[in-house]
Amino acid sequence: MCLSSVYMESENGNKEILKDVAKVEAGEQGFWMINLFGEREFIHGEIKSINLLDGHFVIMQEKKAS
Repeated sequence: MCLSSVYMESENGNKEILKDVAKVEAGEQGFWMINLFGEREFIHGEIKSINLLDGHFVIMQEKKAS
């Protein structure tokens, strides 16, 4: 089974937030990432890219103030 990992983009590279992500739910200020084991992590930010073919990963970036 190939599940995705979620990373937060930063100036120092990408920091892994959660492995084995099976579900992504949109929230008001970001996204809930839920892994295969039911662990949940709320990410305040925006999705920058999703790659489900080569590496299975989601790249997030901090939400810009408006």
